[in-house]
Amino acid sequence: MLTDKDIDKLTSVLATKNDLKELVEDVSSLKEVVQGLTTAVDGLAKVIDDLRIEYSAIKMQLSRHEEWIKEIAKKTGVKLKFLS
Repeated sequence: MLTDKDIDKLTSVLATKNDLKELVEDVSSLKEVVQGLTTAVDGLAKVIDDLRIEYSAIKMQLSRHEEWIKEIAKKTGVKLKFLS
């Protein structure tokens, strides 16, 4: 049988209802923070993807312009210098 001394030892080690309630509140707050961070990261990922697509389009356009300039230079007899 348990004595009062044994029960006192157990209650000092085991969590109380208030301890569990505080833990649930902390976990709930943590969930909100994680959800906010997840939303922010998703937003950043979308922006990065949009920039990647835009960069690809700009790169293609720049290559096209470069080819046009070379073609115009060839037809007009202009020598292009590449500056470093």
